[in-house]
Amino acid sequence: MRTSGKGKRLPREIVRFIKEENASYRQIRDAIRLKWNIEVAKSTISYYRRKKPRLKPMSLDAITMEDWNWLQGLFSADGNKMVSKDKYGKHYIVRIALDKTHDSLIAEKCARIIKDIGLVPTMLYWGNCLTIKISSKLLFNALSKIPDKASVTAAYVAGAIDGDGWVDHRAIQFGQSHVPELFDEISDFFKRLNMQIGTWTKSDEPNYRRMYIPFTVLKSTGIIAHSIKAQRIICSGRLL
Repeated sequence: MRTSGKGKRLPREIVRFIKEENASYRQIRDAIRLKWNIEVAKSTISYYRRKKPRLKPMSLDAITMEDWNWLQGLFSADGNKMVSKDKYGKHYIVRIALDKTHDSLIAEKCARIIKDIGLVPTMLYWGNCLTIKISSKLLFNALSKIPDKASVTAAYVAGAIDGDGWVDHRAIQFGQSHVPELFDEISDFFKRLNMQIGTWTKSDEPNYRRMYIPFTVLKSTGIIAHSIKAQRIICSGRLL
């Protein structure tokens, strides 16, 4: 008769059996002894029965729909997701990469929204890069690089601009190559509102497209109310 042994990991199929079997500890121990010829202590069974996936609660009701759409747009432009594994299980990681020098206000807004929905953002710095990291399966599942047409509002476009846009005199330029659906949906947003913007593609970079959004369009669509980069046009003094 083998024993589980202190510090030794049980085979995966036994751990799954312990978690899923609806029986007493004694019955589970007897079933493991009979099926796998392994003696497992009741304390070990108790440990695995208690070890449930922990989901950090997330409350979207604590923020406005505009803030949530802005965060989705920012993630679509500058975010990524990954799943990592260690001895403690799976970790669902959301990251948003920004410029440490120029995007501090955007990082502050992003962190504030993350905190308001009940999660904990971590700021990581490498050179001139500032990365906001959040460990949350719920947020991981809620965010997508591919925009949903229904969520592409002025606030969503503002978030995307704050991620991949820049000020160009009295306008915002927006460039995108990795998520073509994002560029298409933003273009459609302006088309639905009959707003004129400029778009073009470089002959030597066919996958990289750019968009020129005049200040009048930013203002009339309400984007400027949510976009930190668009608001810099006013702060620069050019449009006072």
